[in-house]
Amino acid sequence: MAKKKKITRKQLLKEPDEFLVFSRRLFNYVMGNFNYVLGGLGGVILIAVIILGIHAWGLSSENKAATKLSEAQNIYAKALEKESQNIEAAFSAAQPGFEAVMANYGNTVAATMASIMYANICYNAGRYNQSITLYEKVLDRFETTSSLYPVIRYNLGYAYVANQDYKKALKILEKDAFSPEGLLKDDVLFLLGLVYERMGNTEKRDQIFEMIKTGNEEALFYNIVKSRRPDNT
Repeated sequence: MAKKKKITRKQLLKEPDEFLVFSRRLFNYVMGNFNYVLGGLGGVILIAVIILGIHAWGLSSENKAATKLSEAQNIYAKALEKESQNIEAAFSAAQPGFEAVMANYGNTVAATMASIMYANICYNAGRYNQSITLYEKVLDRFETTSSLYPVIRYNLGYAYVANQDYKKALKILEKDAFSPEGLLKDDVLFLLGLVYERMGNTEKRDQIFEMIKTGNEEALFYNIVKSRRPDNT
């Protein structure tokens, strides 16, 4: 069996694209297991109903949409189980199902959740423009106080960076890195520093990295930044 490529801390800083892949995989793993903890897709949608204040779970359209969404998700998961490295094949297999839920059950909670899941799938398949469009549209459906709002912004920020749209990425990252409601703020702060680096703003990059270095030592990227800084002690 071939050994998996190990990404060192220095490589994460020298190769920002590698960082994006690493961090997004970690986030997707967390979100994937979060679904199982809640008892599967039905639990996620039920919680979304509560969050959104929509009392339509008993409606036939919601039940049908939830069933169709579960089917699409299972198709994607099984395709990855069969061939984990073939993201394109998994995308092609699941695409019709997700798009059908969004097109045929547009006013349901399941369709909203389908948009979020499908946006993630588009991102993983390298379809960043499509992913961004989905995230932007679904973001408008949530109040800023919703528990899902920062999750969508988090993903949208990554999609902007992957698409090299750094100005739009900064609008999200600069706010969410310092917002009490921001998601995984240490992660966002590190990504913000990398965006400044890509934009050639080394002064702000160093300011961000210095904040990380003098901050939470348990943060995922604390040691990465500390080992990179020339004044490391």
